Amino acid sequence: MTPLLYALGAPLIGALLYPVLHDQPRLTRVFDRSMYILVPLIVLIQVFGHQIAHDGWKPISIMSLVGAMALGLVIPILIEHISRNIAKKTEILSIIAGLLGLFLHALLEGASLNTDQPITTLPIAVHRIAVGLMIWWILHPRYGTVIAMAGIAGLLLTTSAGFFLSGILAHEFAGSSYFQAFVAGSLLHVIFHESHHGSPHSHNISENNGSHSRHGPGR
Repeated sequence: MTPLLYALGAPLIGALLYPVLHDQPRLTRVFDRSMYILVPLIVLIQVFGHQIAHDGWKPISIMSLVGAMALGLVIPILIEHISRNIAKKTEILSIIAGLLGLFLHALLEGASLNTDQPITTLPIAVHRIAVGLMIWWILHPRYGTVIAMAGIAGLLLTTSAGFFLSGILAHEFAGSSYFQAFVAGSLLHVIFHESHHGSPHSHNISENNGSHSRHGPGR
């Protein structure tokens, strides 16, 4: 039960870290740029780390995952090129798909916590702090606190469900790794797109700087 408590508490810590790190004007740009690296890294670890842990470094499996991820990355780009009017909807769908992938991973991860084998809790906590921070970083600037809280709640619920349904989930869903890879590509599309074309985070930076100048020593 202890690993589950660590797994549930860590994303909450990640979400609480967001305002601490992001609301400091001098740290905002550094924080956002670091997240453009951290988010893809988390996604890659979740997809490929899980597969490698179970099947090893099989070239066919790795290449298949790369192909599924590439499809998830390219398809939204193609849709946006077909019609610029649906670019915003494409981003929303990509985020939803990415969250579904994270929730599926959390479900399977929760099941893996309910075993008779000894589990090291520190790597679990560190990994899931980063996931909680990532979810809040993606959702909060776009949709506000309520939706960001719903994203964290979804992660906690799927983790708990996986833990208590571990007997049913002992044999993973067929093709779950490929689904996770596909939706991970969709999530990477959102991150790469905003890193090149601006994002809600850049608006927050402007607001912080504007607020700073309005309330500076001159007033």
